[in-house]
Amino acid sequence: MNITISKFSIIILFLSLSVLFSSCRTAEEIVEPEPEPEVTEEPVEDEEWEEEEEEVVEVERVEELNTIHFDFDKYTITDRAARLLAENVEKLRDNPNVGIRVDAYTDHIGSDQYNLRLSMRRATAVVDFYKQNGISDDRIESRGLGIYPVQCTEAQMDEHSPGCEIMRRAESEPLNPRR
Repeated sequence: MNITISKFSIIILFLSLSVLFSSCRTAEEIVEPEPEPEVTEEPVEDEEWEEEEEEVVEVERVEELNTIHFDFDKYTITDRAARLLAENVEKLRDNPNVGIRVDAYTDHIGSDQYNLRLSMRRATAVVDFYKQNGISDDRIESRGLGIYPVQCTEAQMDEHSPGCEIMRRAESEPLNPRR
């Protein structure tokens, strides 16, 4: 048997072999898969967990502020009242998250309408004092409430003017933040 191999057959053979060997990976290109981690069961020991201490944020609170009194038929701040309001200002500066509500009253002398206007002027005078001393307007509420709801006794009545000084007042109530 005579086998004739043509040039064409040899070329096809070489091309086939080259394609076959070129598609094979070399040893450097072969990546072995990583071995799976070995799972061993160890007895679980009681671990002591350190609890993180929560940072305790103290809520600023002001329990009480000074109340001031006014002279008869006046809404000006006296020197004594200014000292008391200055103490309130210090407490408010030390506690910037605390607001304030000013409730102002009159005594029973005069008409209801007159006393309501006078109490509003007294509240405004106190608010102006706070604002002039650095307390921002958004921390202050005020109300003029007219005649003080609790009557004074005969012994509490003023000697030298009509009415009763303990009723002519402006109360500063702290508005503490919610917990």
